[in-house]
Amino acid sequence: MKTKYILVFLLLFIFTACKKDIEEEVIRPVKIQEINSSQNENFNIDFPAQISPTQKTILAFKYAGKIKSINFESGDFVKKGQVIATIDDSDYKVNLEAFSKKYEAANAVVQNAEAQFYRAEKLYKGGAMPKKDYDNALMQKNVAISTLKEASAGLENARNTLNDTKIIAPYDGYIDKKIVEVGAIVPEGGPVISFISNDITDISVNASLKDIEYIKNASDINFKDNSTEKIYTLKVKSIAQNPDSINLTYPVTFTFLNLEKDEKFLSGQTGTVTISVKNNENPEILIPLNALFEDNGSNVYLFKNGIAVKTAVEIGELRETNKISIVKGLKTGDKVIVAGVSKLVDGDRVKLLGGIKWKL
Repeated sequence: MKTKYILVFLLLFIFTACKKDIEEEVIRPVKIQEINSSQNENFNIDFPAQISPTQKTILAFKYAGKIKSINFESGDFVKKGQVIATIDDSDYKVNLEAFSKKYEAANAVVQNAEAQFYRAEKLYKGGAMPKKDYDNALMQKNVAISTLKEASAGLENARNTLNDTKIIAPYDGYIDKKIVEVGAIVPEGGPVISFISNDITDISVNASLKDIEYIKNASDINFKDNSTEKIYTLKVKSIAQNPDSINLTYPVTFTFLNLEKDEKFLSGQTGTVTISVKNNENPEILIPLNALFEDNGSNVYLFKNGIAVKTAVEIGELRETNKISIVKGLKTGDKVIVAGVSKLVDGDRVKLLGGIKWKL
């Protein structure tokens, strides 16, 4: 009986030991990417992009006032010269009427002064009027003409001021947005309407200072429309000289090359601008984002003789949406683990997916 218990105990011990060995022999399957110099001679950089109009203008009144009318809604097409909005013009009409009366009175004085002068001139030349009376008639005519010129300038200014109670479309385009509504009081120069041109062929992105250099030296630039997935060829139109004050990136504008006449876009359409860069002189090391993990800094796991070895790296900028450049920490020949990273710890035994088990 005693022997039987000893055998059972030995069997349990052996089973437990074997189970422990099996648990210790867990080998994680992984995928790797080997760093080599040739893979980095060419790379793409993706930018989220938005189609924008070739012109965008914030329309405003020259004078403060109460919005009387807005004749169009957001999205409406407006032809050049059409009245988009007006402010209360009652005071300006009164002002115009007053200057009109001044002009009419001044014009009547001129006509009378000229008639008096022509009469005096005739008498003076005939010796029937002394020179001082002739000179006085001449002076009265000149004063009247000067007064008429001032009245005419005042009338013209009053007309222009009345016209400035209207916002006129500066070119064919669309109402992008109404910034205020009818009845609102707007200050002098206060924004009223965001107006965009009929031609919508520009694409805008924000780029870092380093990316600006890549854009300038790009071999190809393309735009992929999110809605149709169609790809278009682009060229650089402009690069801002000063960065955006909020995110410190530089606005870059592209325009389409060889766009067909029937191709139409809407302001605000989104997509991706991809620039292809040849960087033979200073190749970058690019790895998938999912190969990177944070643990007291940025790290990756290297595959070394079947062991996952935690390695610190210094990261650069995002590339191709799902890749990131490595500035420091990797070299040609390194095997970076790019799949299965979340389940690893430093020193884990690993094997290549589809491959054989590595032995120590």
